[in-house]
Amino acid sequence: MKVRALKNYRAQVEDRIRAECLELSRTLEEAEAARARLEADEERQAQAFLTQSASGIRPDEAAMHVAGIDALSSVIARAKEREAGLRAAVEQKRAELIEASRERKKLEVLEERREREARSAEGRKTQQRLDEIAARRLLTDKGAV
Repeated sequence: MKVRALKNYRAQVEDRIRAECLELSRTLEEAEAARARLEADEERQAQAFLTQSASGIRPDEAAMHVAGIDALSSVIARAKEREAGLRAAVEQKRAELIEASRERKKLEVLEERREREARSAEGRKTQQRLDEIAARRLLTDKGAV
């Protein structure tokens, strides 16, 4: 397979990984925002419970508030777990992106080296042809004298 084709393939892989990394990062940001909203809601519910408790609250109402806050705490805990998983996935994708970038760069360097070698070989051939032409002229000029 040609180096250029490999380089193009690696660039496509790198672009795909970059897009996946970006999507994961967006999902993580959304998850963090959702968790922050849940925590704010939990804080509001806790404050409402404290306010109602200070002014007197029936036991069944207190139990409902506590159950609601506990349920919200469970949802927040799951949201934090999801965030941790997303963070790990983002870091993994970033590592893949770095590796893909390195591979593409290696192929670029290899392609540049091969192009330089081809130009150098072409330059040597051109110089060799010019030397042959000059040698023929010299022989022709000497034969004419």
